[in-house]
Amino acid sequence: MTDRDDLVTRLVEHCGHLCTTGDEGPIADAMQARYTDLGEEVTRVGHSIVVDGRRGMPARPLVLLVGHLDVVPPTDADVQTRREDRDGVDVVVGRGTSDMKAGNVVAMAAFEDRALREASPYDLALVLYAGEEGPADGNELRTVLDEVPWLREAALAIVLEPTDGEVQLGCLGGLHAVVTFAGRQAHSARPWHGRNALTMAGAFLAELDADHVREVDLDGIVYKDVWSATQAWTDGLGPGPRAETTPVRNVIPGAFMVNLNFRFAPSRDLAEAEAELRERIGDRARVEIVDRSPGAPPRLSDPVVRAFVDRIGAPVAAKQAWTDVARFAEVGVPALNYGPGLTAQAHQRGEYVRVDDLEIAATRLRSFLATPV
Repeated sequence: MTDRDDLVTRLVEHCGHLCTTGDEGPIADAMQARYTDLGEEVTRVGHSIVVDGRRGMPARPLVLLVGHLDVVPPTDADVQTRREDRDGVDVVVGRGTSDMKAGNVVAMAAFEDRALREASPYDLALVLYAGEEGPADGNELRTVLDEVPWLREAALAIVLEPTDGEVQLGCLGGLHAVVTFAGRQAHSARPWHGRNALTMAGAFLAELDADHVREVDLDGIVYKDVWSATQAWTDGLGPGPRAETTPVRNVIPGAFMVNLNFRFAPSRDLAEAEAELRERIGDRARVEIVDRSPGAPPRLSDPVVRAFVDRIGAPVAAKQAWTDVARFAEVGVPALNYGPGLTAQAHQRGEYVRVDDLEIAATRLRSFLATPV
């Protein structure tokens, strides 16, 4: 049975380690000390830790309980963690409560239950890593998977990101492309001497406005392809190379750049998605791919993924975003997203998690871990 008050106490304590991205050293120190004091085998990689709960022979399927330690910067509405009643709902307010310290606490509580671990048909490992909220280059999970190679042998990785209580399978891939419409610069009083690159983009932007979401069914899981123009600029109107200069308003722009973000279902790989993007632009503009993130398939036919879905009885949906399940997919480890947090609360002022959701997720996770294979 999961102790509701114990989970709240754990969450308030965990949130007490304020650890914005790049400053995870103190919380990593605290986690390392905690598990070393508990007699666990701990591996430190940068500001990430791996706690090895394998029991030796005979080897059992390995399940990874995975969470990130960092949070986005707090606001005055969530820098202090507290439990409160919010319109009749028992919540814990604090930076990172939903994204994703509630998930960490659920994972830690299960891992620290020695009786559960002894009785479980699975070996467990706890992976708490740094740098998820910042640039991809600073995300330490890939380094952890490189430096602790036995993690790649796992039968399942459960990433306890906020999922509104759903089991969210796979994740979207993503491309960012700078799409450059090339015209010819001229004086705005005599535009016929040039070709306005900005208005050249009009037909494409109108097309994008009318057709930017497409559903893709993959193994019965419905993802949405999403095409979004997220930035646009001409020379002198940042974030282009002349962003530091004063914008010139009486010049017909000879180039107009659009940042196109294509989020695509994991029904295709990066090369196929890039080809699709280039085909959609065609010869209307020049395309430069500036960022790439692979997706991850749902893996619903995998026996351990299927066992998790069947056992906990939560709704199943697509992960309509990118998450680190993609890093596990890259090394061949089946992974899924399941956590107690609210997606709508991630990065919000006054961020909170419902205590009911914390308790339900902990109970469901324990139920899966205790069920014979």
